[in-house]
Amino acid sequence: MKLSKTTLNIIILIFAALISYFFGSKEKEKSITPATQTQTTVQTQPTPQTTTSSPKTTVITSSAKETDYDAVMAEDNLGQNATAPVHYYMLALSWSPSFCENQKQKNGGYVPQRLSYQCAGNQNFGWVIHGLWPQNKNARSVNDQPRYCQGDLAPLSPQLLEKYLPESPGMTLLQGQWEKHGACAFNNAEEYFAKQKALFQSLTLPHSDMRKNELFRWMRKNNPQLDRVYLGASKNELYICYDKSWQPMDCPQSH
Repeated sequence: MKLSKTTLNIIILIFAALISYFFGSKEKEKSITPATQTQTTVQTQPTPQTTTSSPKTTVITSSAKETDYDAVMAEDNLGQNATAPVHYYMLALSWSPSFCENQKQKNGGYVPQRLSYQCAGNQNFGWVIHGLWPQNKNARSVNDQPRYCQGDLAPLSPQLLEKYLPESPGMTLLQGQWEKHGACAFNNAEEYFAKQKALFQSLTLPHSDMRKNELFRWMRKNNPQLDRVYLGASKNELYICYDKSWQPMDCPQSH
């Protein structure tokens, strides 16, 4: 069977078109495959984690919410003295800037965790409550003073302790003062904390550090209830004494 020349030309053109389409598709597939694989790789590759190293700092934490603030009587160098009677009270106030600086020097420039709220934050504390200490008038040394009168007590609730920040700047401080001192004269911790806070707030205190005699003069001048009352002091602390009716009285000359 003979094909006309026109028919033959059509067949050749169709055949050429099929060949061109076939090889063109292959080339297109080759040209897009690498890009597709690259895109897949980018999508499945894990995102790199950026790590930043903080500069060395003396600040450990500024949080007041400590998790381990219990006082352990067995670890206390002075231990327990549950038999000494209480004759008067001593309110101990601490000048926080000097106290914190001394602590940093003792610890290689670092602030211990238990003092982080007081010494590592931005609170800028001045005078703060160290504690309210029941005292024995016949004591010859600190060992003779009432201490841990109810033994090793359970930790108080964080909610209770937080009520008495920042006048007493630290949950470890509050817990320790209650167990060591407050329990020797008060029925419960809240009564103890409320009393020391009330005494603290009844005072007018300077906003700067002073030498001992200058501090005493300033306190007597600005607190009429302390006029002619002998105060006590140590390196970073001021002591004000009260009788059992909570009237200011002379502190022992040893302070």
